[in-house]
Amino acid sequence: MVGFGDHSSYLRQPAGRAAEWPRLVVITLACLAPFAAAAADEKPPLPRPITVIEAGTVVDEPDRDRWNRIVLLATPRFASGDTADVSESIKAVVTEITLAILATVRPVETSVARGTTPRHELVEVGIGHCMRVNDRLTVVAPDATIAGLSLDFLGRQVLNAKQKSLGEIACVGSHGTAVVFDAPSLMLRDDDHEDLIVRHLVRIDPQSGTCSTCAWLVSSANDGSLEPVDEPLRIIEGGTREERPIHVDGQRFTFGLPTKRAFAVEDLPPGRRVDWSTSLRTAADKATYSNEALDHLVTELDTAVASLRTLRSAER
Repeated sequence: MVGFGDHSSYLRQPAGRAAEWPRLVVITLACLAPFAAAAADEKPPLPRPITVIEAGTVVDEPDRDRWNRIVLLATPRFASGDTADVSESIKAVVTEITLAILATVRPVETSVARGTTPRHELVEVGIGHCMRVNDRLTVVAPDATIAGLSLDFLGRQVLNAKQKSLGEIACVGSHGTAVVFDAPSLMLRDDDHEDLIVRHLVRIDPQSGTCSTCAWLVSSANDGSLEPVDEPLRIIEGGTREERPIHVDGQRFTFGLPTKRAFAVEDLPPGRRVDWSTSLRTAADKATYSNEALDHLVTELDTAVASLRTLRSAER
């Protein structure tokens, strides 16, 4: 009689199972790998410097492959406060320099069951300062040589200070249809010049390629955390050209010259006001945005805008 422990099938089974374990581990890890990679991709990105547009770029050229959309143009205008303390020479230089936010939008084609649908991708958003050169608004830089551009000593000093400020602007989220960036700004609040961040969400309609911006104010707490200021967001149409009103604090001048804190922006760019909902504030209240978080923010913003339209329609 053959004992149970001596049965040939029993003797081979442990070896077979032992051989199966490495293969099962490999299969399991292979199945988990895509999920692990996806999870890694959804980690909030680190802030990175915004792209600075190359000097010599003409602003309004919609048929160009790069920088073919005007997001926003803002030209300073001394509007309130101690405007008389600003010399005519400084006024002339400051109001000749326009802040330009431009985007690169390119068409892509997506195959669908019934044919090919044109689509658009937001490739990049950049920022720079521009002036009239040969009667065309052109991006300039203090160290660039551009035919037709003539700057005196004061002009170069002002432009140099403005150019340095571009290095403080950070991109905090981006994907194929949206880019978010933070611009530290001095804003007028209760007759004081307060350090705040203007957060810009630049979007495109993937079908038409048209762009728009949502802007809101963000404050920094003592621990360095950021949170939206309790003031309405602003929906700004693409291509907006604004005269940006500036408040002047004469006490911030030294020997007749303005210091860095002498000028403050009065308000966000002109546009449609949208109140915060609880869910929209939660979606926006992040230091940086992963692709998933950015999609969620856009969805909540669209919901808030749709609710505003519904309310206005009901009021008529």
